[in-house]
Amino acid sequence: MEESKEDAILAAAIHEFAEKGFEQASTNQIAKSAGVSKGLVFHYYGSKEKLFEESVIYAINFSMKELDYNKWDLTGNVIDKFKKYCEQEIQFCKNYPDIYKLVVTAFTRPPKELTERMTSLFSEMESLVPEFFKKLIDGFDLKDNVDRGTLQAVLQSHYYYYLNQSMGYFKLHHEAKIDDLRPFIDQFLAMISMSLRGLLKNEQEGLF
Repeated sequence: MEESKEDAILAAAIHEFAEKGFEQASTNQIAKSAGVSKGLVFHYYGSKEKLFEESVIYAINFSMKELDYNKWDLTGNVIDKFKKYCEQEIQFCKNYPDIYKLVVTAFTRPPKELTERMTSLFSEMESLVPEFFKKLIDGFDLKDNVDRGTLQAVLQSHYYYYLNQSMGYFKLHHEAKIDDLRPFIDQFLAMISMSLRGLLKNEQEGLF
């Protein structure tokens, strides 16, 4: 019973923070939406800042579980599969708009009191990037003279460029939709395709 109350509070908090941002979000409304007392909200989370932090952590963990990057099959035609998974991510954001809006807000316009903590969470997510790209490159059928470590560094740099471009866009356009990222995604795929040209034994697998 107690766990369901915490779940209800987090669900209400995610919606409230996503819709109104940290400053304008109301803990009274969160408690009302969750069907609990305001006192119980603070009993579990202690402060509005802690509730925001826990909401973001929940949103990140939920996203990682639903998208399950460990099950991505990145062998075969690389670009086609990347495009497919990008579409899956876009659809996820459309299916869970509160999750999407909260995470974007937390990482591009965090509350001043939580800037350091949100930066830390973002860094934790970024730390997974090398492992992902190593797995990706391990699945490539590369020509014998290609240095996999160097190729990993190149492809990761493309990803960080895409990430910086998209995050910068969200900082300037607070009401941006996930579909607004499509030009950045297409550019990222084109950069990967360009970098793989001449490196794969089967050239068709890297074409965009």
